[in-house]
Amino acid sequence: MERAGEFLGKALRRLDRPEAALAWLLGRWPSIVGKALAAHTRPQKCASGRLELATTGKAWQQQLESMKREICARVNEAWGGHLVREVKLVAAKPGPKRTPRESDNEHTPFIRRRRA
Repeated sequence: MERAGEFLGKALRRLDRPEAALAWLLGRWPSIVGKALAAHTRPQKCASGRLELATTGKAWQQQLESMKREICARVNEAWGGHLVREVKLVAAKPGPKRTPRESDNEHTPFIRRRRA
């Protein structure tokens, strides 16, 4: 019996669409590069043989500079074809800012009972 990830990878390769490749990469990223590296990197864009990886800091960018060829090889091996020719490292954008409670419609404030 064929594993679902292998089957889906084959189906997505036939679609030949950048968003399909990125969706596949996001799902398989920890198994491709390992949990430690996946915790500090995230595929942002994959089009025309170029993979953009967001990294959590300058130290990780410097470390990954020397690993670009290995990352390409791992991605292509997992994909089962030539998906990536080049890896570009970019700084990760900061996460979404917390919405102030005054404008957050989902926030339920804590209301104290008045003592009688």
